[in-house]
Formats: sequence, C-alpha cells, structure tokens
Amino acid sequence: MTTTRTVAEEVRNLLDYLLNAEIAAYINTVSVSGTRVSWHATDPGIPFLVKRGDPTLQDYRRWAQAGAYSALLFDGALLQITYEIEEGEIAGHRLAYVPCPYRVDSELVRQDPIIDVIDLHIETEPTNMVLHSAIRFDFDPGAVAPGHPAAHLTINSADCRIACAAPMHIARFTDFIFRHFYPDLWKAHLPFFGSSATREVGPRSLTPDERNTPHLYWS
Repeated sequence: MTTTRTVAEEVRNLLDYLLNAEIAAYINTVSVSGTRVSWHATDPGIPFLVKRGDPTLQDYRRWAQAGAYSALLFDGALLQITYEIEEGEIAGHRLAYVPCPYRVDSELVRQDPIIDVIDLHIETEPTNMVLHSAIRFDFDPGAVAPGHPAAHLTINSADCRIACAAPMHIARFTDFIFRHFYPDLWKAHLPFFGSSATREVGPRSLTPDERNTPHLYWS
C-alpha cells in the first residue's frame, strides 16, 4: 500500500543523495500535509502560480525567490516534486524539471542566493537566455478529457499533453531527467539512478484512443 509516509521517505532519500553527491546545491524539507507530499517553501506567501500557461523567466524567478522547489541543482535548474495519495494509491502528481534560464557558474549557485545570481544575469545580459523547455510529468485522473490524458508529459507548450503509460515513480522520473539532460552525471551515478528506475506507483492509464497516437510507454 502506498502512503504519504512511504512516498515522503522516497523523496527524502532522493534529495539527500543529490545533496550529498553535490548534484543539488540546495534541497528543501519534504512537506506532508493531509494527502499531499511536496516541499516546504522558504516564503509560502509568494503565490506558486499567478497564471496558466507556459513558464516564463518571471515564473522561474518567483519560484527561486519563494524556495518553491524540492531541489535546486548545481546549474540552477529546479526539481519540483508533488504527490497526492488517497486510499493507499497515488491519486495525482506533478513532477517538474525547470531549467535555469541562464548558464550560471555552479560555484556562484552554491555560494550566493540563486535569486541574486539570476538578477545579476538579468541586469548584465538580459537577452543571453538559454531556450531550454521545462518538462513536467502530471497525473490528474480527475481532469481526464479529450486531449488531457490522466498521465501525461508536458513539454514546450502548456497545451502539449503527451499520453504516458501510467503515473510515474519518483525514481523513474529522476532517471529520465538525468539520463537525457545530464548523461555524464547519469553514468557516474548509474547505480543510484538505475537501481529503482523500473518501479511502478499505479496501474496503467492509457486509453485505447491514446494507444493509437504517439505516447510514452515503458515496460
């Protein structure tokens, strides 16, 4: 049976590893509130979302300022991990990888508040941004509709929802992110990333119509 306690422990183990391996510059305390496992923001008074749509530089800046992330990686990228657990099952999740809008010095990221590092780049080289897309794996069975699969990957556009085979375990998510965006780190830490990357957290959710269109599937 899946519980908030077991999911929170898995997230803590992941974050502790990333910090100890110096892959993450900072991690936030895992928050368990009711049915939700997420993070403790350093400034919860700053709203997480002020609009729907594609993430912007200002969204990144607001999340960095609020500490609205599970981990801040060495290059300024954010990992945002939230799970909903109900009646012993995963009822929803939001697993996001948000690249830093600028190429930043990893030593500065570790030494200075990330918001100061970003504001320095905004001031000195505002147009020298990196056009990397945020990646998000969502599981939201209550919002299923045509064009909105229960489990889906959103990339490049808020309207892009590519059906996925099932809700995603945190280890499979981090294996995916590091395998594709940090291949050297992934290889260096393969025993950690690969050890539980095949774990499942829920039943398959693809519909017959979704199987007939391009989708993400794993065994």
